[in-house]
Amino acid sequence: MVHLTASLPDIGLTAAIPPDSITDRRTGADGLLWMRLENGANLVGDQTDDQPVGLLLPLDDAWPVRLAAADRLYRHLIDRDADPPITPHRRERLKRALRTIDGRQSDASYRAIATAFFGADRVVAEPWKTSSLKAQIARLAAYGRMMIDRGYRQLLQGNYR
Repeated sequence: MVHLTASLPDIGLTAAIPPDSITDRRTGADGLLWMRLENGANLVGDQTDDQPVGLLLPLDDAWPVRLAAADRLYRHLIDRDADPPITPHRRERLKRALRTIDGRQSDASYRAIATAFFGADRVVAEPWKTSSLKAQIARLAAYGRMMIDRGYRQLLQGNYR
């Protein structure tokens, strides 16, 4: 979610959000405009279509991360060619790791989690005690626990391990 600044002063800027990149738009009772772009980004602000838009980036410890995010937003809006911050493979691994943690917190066994991910036929195809699937679920559980404990900060900072 990015908060756009109010209309910029008239200093000759013309960079507005291309109208064809907006897939949904709503205005709240407070007058704030919410937009969903075709790339999935959400923007909130009080700007209108025909006025230039800007971002306010605080000069803090997260400056490099904020600047990279602003650059990605620009590329999505203007160039329409930006690398996703997380690859599809990494996103799937994160989802599976967090689903594994959810399962463990609901008292599901590694075997039950493996069955949900890979199917019963694949789980019973090899001895569970030495199964590569068991090891994979254990790694996902460790990764999910690390993400919950401290990894989400790395994720937000752009470190996608």
